[in-house]
Amino acid sequence: MLISMRGLLTRFTWLTAIILVGAFFATTASAVRITLDRPGDREFVRDQADMLSPQSEERIKQLADKLLTEKATPIIVITIESMANHGGADMRIETFTHFLFDQWEIGIREINGQQWNTGILLLVSREDRKARIELGAGWARDKDNLCQQIMDEQIISRFKTGDFDGGILAGV
Repeated sequence: MLISMRGLLTRFTWLTAIILVGAFFATTASAVRITLDRPGDREFVRDQADMLSPQSEERIKQLADKLLTEKATPIIVITIESMANHGGADMRIETFTHFLFDQWEIGIREINGQQWNTGILLLVSREDRKARIELGAGWARDKDNLCQQIMDEQIISRFKTGDFDGGILAGV
């Protein structure tokens, strides 16, 4: 089978472009560093923006500990003043939480040889007026609608009345 020089060049050009684009995104993702220290084992809450009462923080820890123990599913709750303070200036919250989730390696990647990661990250950025629930790959896209419902009905509805503490607790 004869391949014309032009056809060969076109295939080579496309293949080269695909490789370069892939390398660019891989380099960009690894170059982004969110400057938040990873929580320790069973440290489920980091309230850096001081949005939670001690009672709510304790309740979240209890719920998160039970979820991790019974379902091998960690949930981490983080409040920050702003994404810009942590390397996320001009970044969308979806991107910020995705990078943070991966950087912290939230969740158990595999159980008994099967993909598992059902980790959950709830991040609230006070000054940005943004919140996001990021799910591990084990959830696939199955729970995206449920997360949006939790954001709308539990978290954001309370945030609108100034009840940040109650919104975060209800979201968990």
